[in-house]
Amino acid sequence: MRKMHVLMTNDDGYEAPGIKALASAISEFARITVVAPDRERSSCSGALTLREYISLKEQPSYGANIQVFSCGGMTADCCKIAIEGLLVNDKPDLILSGANRGYNIGTDCLYSGTVAGAMEGCVFGIPSMAVSLERINPEHFLLRACKFTVELVKEIFVKNQYKGTLNLNIPYMEQLTLNKLKLVDLGLHRYKNAIKVITDTDGNQGYWIGGEPEIEIEPKNTDIYWIHRNKVTLTPLGWDMTAYNEQKIIHNIVKNHVDEF
Repeated sequence: MRKMHVLMTNDDGYEAPGIKALASAISEFARITVVAPDRERSSCSGALTLREYISLKEQPSYGANIQVFSCGGMTADCCKIAIEGLLVNDKPDLILSGANRGYNIGTDCLYSGTVAGAMEGCVFGIPSMAVSLERINPEHFLLRACKFTVELVKEIFVKNQYKGTLNLNIPYMEQLTLNKLKLVDLGLHRYKNAIKVITDTDGNQGYWIGGEPEIEIEPKNTDIYWIHRNKVTLTPLGWDMTAYNEQKIIHNIVKNHVDEF
C-alpha cells in the first residue's frame, strides 16, 4: 500500500525542535519530505525571494521515512521550490507547517510564516494545516501536542479526505483529547507598546517592533477567546480576502463610476 507523502515546512528553521518532533510523529504512518528555511524566519508571512539565487541543501535525516532539505529562502519559497521543483514528479498529499513555538491566532496569521506555509497548499490545491503550540518549554508537552496532531491528521485528512487548509493552535494542558477542540473564526489580535525607539551601537536612532497582546473581550466564536480558555482551536482558511459584507456599501458609493458586467 502506498504511503501518504507529507511535505513539511516551518518558519523557525529546519533544526527547530517543533518540526523535528512533528515530522518524527507523522513518519510513523507517512513518508516525509522536509523543506524548511536554513535559519529563523519568524514573521516572514508569505514573502518570496524573487529573481535571486536560493540555496537548497540536503541535510541529515531526523529518522526513518524522513528526508530533510534546508532552503536559503523564506517559508513560501520552501513550499514553491518543493512543489514546483524538488517534488514536481512526487507531489505531496498533504502539507504540514510547524509545529511552531508560539500561537498563530487571529490577525497574527497575516504575518505568520507558519500559516504562509499552509496557505501555499491552499494556492496549489493541496490539503494543508499550520500547527502552532503555546510558547512553553517542557519537551513532554511538545511530544504530547505532536501525538494529538497525528490523531487529528488521521481523522481529518486520512479518514475523511479533507481537501482544505486549516490553522491549528494547541495550548498547554495535561490531557489533550479531540473533545478539547473548538472550531472557530479568526479573531482580531492587537498589541500594545508595539513600537519602541532604540539606538544602535553608533548612536543612530531606530525602532523596535514587539509589544504585548492587548487583553480584549473577543466574541465567543473566535480562536483568541477560546485559546485563553485552554481549548485547542481549529480554523478553516482560504486565499480569498474579499470582504463580501462590504461590497454593497462600496457599490453604493461608487455605483455611478462602476462598469457593470
